[in-house]
Amino acid sequence: MISSLSLFGLNISFSSYTEFLDHFLHLARSRKSIGVAFMNSHMIYESHHSTEFNHLLNKIDIICPDGVPLLYSMRILGKAKSERIAGNDMILSLLSKANSEKLKVFFYGSTEDVLGKIKFRMEREFPIVSTGYLSPPFGRIDEEELDRHAKEINVFESNIVLVGLGCPKQEIWIAKMLGKINAPMFGVGGAFLLFAGIDSRAPKWIRNWGLEWFYRLIHEPQRLFKRYLITNTYFCFLFMKELIRKM
Repeated sequence: MISSLSLFGLNISFSSYTEFLDHFLHLARSRKSIGVAFMNSHMIYESHHSTEFNHLLNKIDIICPDGVPLLYSMRILGKAKSERIAGNDMILSLLSKANSEKLKVFFYGSTEDVLGKIKFRMEREFPIVSTGYLSPPFGRIDEEELDRHAKEINVFESNIVLVGLGCPKQEIWIAKMLGKINAPMFGVGGAFLLFAGIDSRAPKWIRNWGLEWFYRLIHEPQRLFKRYLITNTYFCFLFMKELIRKM
């Protein structure tokens, strides 16, 4: 059973990985319009520095605990135990199940080049899955264009919509599309690049120790150093603030 708790101004869901996957598949079969986000320190930072983003994020139905620091915070501050629900893992589980159940999957986001690599891998590894692809404009997408995109996804009769626009853009997009797209929408961010074979992921033992961020930092120091310094420090501040409040 999936439960939730209020932490850092957000409603975060928790349960086992299997429970989440089973629930997502039920939603996919029924083509229910819901939003799913995968929460880490960066997303928490963004939600505390934008009232609009915080409001839209709280409209999303299921916020999964992705980051390991968040998992520990949930256990310490909310007495809530959950397995890590990472978007990078869930995308593979969903595609595997979609392949066995002949579900339709729509990839929304990234560039034509990345989507082309994803299409090639899908045809090779998940040949039973019917797939749709759309690379939206890089800049702001107006309401008229959003409506056209929603129509295209619905005409395809998608069971699962994977959104790879990056945080916070993908969560904002999902919140705006609730009730417009007839399928569960998953904000999986960098999972597109991993699935396409452009990025690489940390070994499992590093992920188990909660050091995936350090692995990524080593590989992309110029892009990630400032981001991790700011977001991780801010997350520690929020954790201590909440811990003191509960004492």
